[in-house]
Amino acid sequence: MIREKIKKQLKKWRGTLIITPCIAGLVITGSHIGIFRILEWATLDQLFRLRPQETVDKRIVIVTIDEPDIQYVKQWPMSDQVMAKMIRNIKAQQPRAIAIDVYRDLAVEPGHTELVKEFQNTPNFIGIEKVAGKPVAPPPTLAKVGQVAANDLLTDTDGKIRRGIILLGKPDQSLLQGLGVKLALMYLEKEGIELKAINADKQIYGLGKAKFVPLSSNDGEYNQADMGGYQILMNYRGGLESFPHISMTDVLENRIPADVMRDRLVLIGAKAPSLNDNYSTPYNNNLFIPTELIPGVVVHANLTSQILSAAIEGRPMLQATVKPFNWLLIFFWSGYSATLGSIYIKRPWLTLGGLLLAAVIIVISAYLAFLGGWLIPVFAPQLTIVSATVVSVVHVLWRNLMLSYRKLADYAHTLEYKVQERTAQLAQANEEIIVLNEKLKGENLRMSAELDIIRQMQQMILPKQEELEAIEALDIAGFMEAADEVGGDYYDVLDTDGVVTLGIGDVTGHGLESGLLMLMTQTAVRTLKEIRETDSVRFLDTLNRTIYKNVQRMNSDKSLTLVILNYAQGQVSISGQHEETIVVRKGGDIECIDTMDLGFPIGLDDDIADFISHTTLELEPGDGIVLYTDGITEAKDMNKIQYGMEPLCEVISQNWHKSAEEIKDAVITDVRRHIGKQKVFDDITLLVFKRQGEVIENPN
Repeated sequence: MIREKIKKQLKKWRGTLIITPCIAGLVITGSHIGIFRILEWATLDQLFRLRPQETVDKRIVIVTIDEPDIQYVKQWPMSDQVMAKMIRNIKAQQPRAIAIDVYRDLAVEPGHTELVKEFQNTPNFIGIEKVAGKPVAPPPTLAKVGQVAANDLLTDTDGKIRRGIILLGKPDQSLLQGLGVKLALMYLEKEGIELKAINADKQIYGLGKAKFVPLSSNDGEYNQADMGGYQILMNYRGGLESFPHISMTDVLENRIPADVMRDRLVLIGAKAPSLNDNYSTPYNNNLFIPTELIPGVVVHANLTSQILSAAIEGRPMLQATVKPFNWLLIFFWSGYSATLGSIYIKRPWLTLGGLLLAAVIIVISAYLAFLGGWLIPVFAPQLTIVSATVVSVVHVLWRNLMLSYRKLADYAHTLEYKVQERTAQLAQANEEIIVLNEKLKGENLRMSAELDIIRQMQQMILPKQEELEAIEALDIAGFMEAADEVGGDYYDVLDTDGVVTLGIGDVTGHGLESGLLMLMTQTAVRTLKEIRETDSVRFLDTLNRTIYKNVQRMNSDKSLTLVILNYAQGQVSISGQHEETIVVRKGGDIECIDTMDLGFPIGLDDDIADFISHTTLELEPGDGIVLYTDGITEAKDMNKIQYGMEPLCEVISQNWHKSAEEIKDAVITDVRRHIGKQKVFDDITLLVFKRQGEVIENPN
C-alpha cells in the first residue's frame, strides 16, 4: 500500500524531479566553466554602488601626480632632485610611513646623489618593485635595506581589479609583501598589533580583529588559473574622494596644511591619464553615466585602509562563498522554481508570485551577506529560477497537449472500430458518432483554453497604463493585437534606476511556439535589466544565448527580430536588428534609422556578439520615437496592397502635436481603414513615446 502511494507521488512529480537536476546541472556546469563569471561579477559590482558611503579614512594621505604637476616639473620621469625635495617636505610633517608608487630603478639626473641620501636617511620610506609580467627592479639603495614592496595589481578577465596581493613570490623563491600590506603592517606595528598564525598549514592568520583567509580556486567565480601568491578580495572604501589628498605641486611648494600628514601613511602616485596608471574597479559599471578610472595608488590605499579598518575596528573583510555552497543554492532554487512551474495551470498567480518572491529574496540576501563580508552568487540563481520555471510551465502545457492528442487518437480509433463492427445498426451508430463528436468539440475547446492561457500570460506581462504614466518626462502609449489566438509580437517598457528601456520584437510566425518564445524574451530582458546589465553587447548576446538554447531544446526553428532602446536624460541608445526606427522631431519632421547593422536575429545562432552594435541620438522636448512590427506596414487590403511606410509616417507626422495615446489611436484607425474587411494575417504592435516638455494640444 505504501509502495503504491510512493509510486503514485513519484509519477505525479516526475517532471519536477527530472527538470530540477537538469536545470541545476546546466547552470552549475556553466558556472563551473566560467560562462557566467563576467555577468556574476557585474551583478556583484552593483553591491559596492548600493552600499552606504563610508567615511573618509584620514589615516592615509595621497599625493597625486596629475597633468598640471608634470607640466610644473617640466619633465617625466621627474628628476631625482625633484623627488628628493618632495620627500624632504613630506618628512617635515613626521608621517608614520612614506611610499611612492613610481618606479625608480634608474637614476634620473640631476640630483641622484641627493635622492640616495634621502633614501638612506628615511627608514620609513618604501619603494616599489614590479614582480609579475615584465619585472621592474626596485631602487637599489632601498632594496639593500628591505624597504621595498610589490606594486603589482591583479585584474579579472573583464579588466577590473577585485583582488589584492598580500604576498608575491619572486623568481629567487623569496616572498615580497604587497605595497598596501607593507604600509598597513608598519602602521599597526606602532599600535602594538602584530600578525599571528591561526592555522599556518592553511595560511590563515590573525591581525588584531582581522582574520586573513587566502582566496582559493574553490571560491566564487575564480579558478586555478587565477591563483598566484597570497590573494584576498578587495573590500573597497571608495575612490580618491575617500582619502585626504594633495597635489605634488602643492607639496613641492610646501603648501601642505599643518599636521595633515603627521603620524599618517603617505602614498605618492600618478593620476595623470598620460601615465596610464588608472584602472577599472567595481565602481566602473555604468553604460550611460561615464565614471572615472581609479589610479593605481588609490587601489593600494584601499587595500591598506581595508587591513587597518579590519584589524583596528573589526570592519568585515570580504570572502566569496565556496563553489559547493553555490551549487547547493542553485539546486535548491531549481527545485523551488520547477515546483512552482508544475502548478501553474491550477494556480498561475501562486507561480508568478513565488517567482517574484524568489528573485527578491536572492537580491536582498546577497546584499545583506555583502554587508557582512560575504559574496554569494546572484546571477546564476536568478537564471536558475527563470529557466526552471519556464521549462516546467512548458513541460506541463506540453504534457496536457499530448494527453489531449492521445485522447483524440483513442476516440478516432474507437469510432472507426465501431463503424466497422456495427454497420447494420445505423441508428445506434449515428447516436454514438454524435456523442463522440461532442467529446471531440470539448477536447478542441480544452486545447483552445490552453492556448488562451499563453495569450493571457502575454497580456499580463504587457506594461500597465499606470506604469507608463508613472515614468517621468515621457508620454508613452503601446498597442498589441495578435492575428491568431497566440501572437508572436513583443513589446515592453521598463524603468530601472532612471533608465527607461523600451523593446519591440517580432517572432517568426504565431501560435503556441511563438507565444512561448515571446514570453521567454520578456522574462530574459527583465532579468537582465534587474541585474543592471547595461552593456548593449553583453545584454543582447546573453539574451540570444538564452533564447537560442531554449529554441534548440524545443526542437523549433523559431527566431525573432528585436530592438532595444535605452533612454536617460534626453539621450537614446538603440541596439538590435528590427524594422526601421522612426524618429520624430518636435515639428513632425521624421527620420528613419535602419537597424540592420545594429544586431542579428535572436535565436538563429549561439554567438552573435560580433554583429551587435548601437547608435545614440539626442531627443529634445517634443521629440519622440515610434516603434512598430511589420504587421502594420505589411497589412493588406482586399486587393492585397500593403499599407506601407509612407502612410504610416504621414499619419504620425500629421498627429505629432497630440498625445502619445492619440497618435497611437490615429495610426491603428488608419491601418484598420486600409485593411477593411480583409482578414488580419499578422500580429500588429505599435509603441509611441515622446519626451515631454511642452503643452500637448488637444484639438477637441
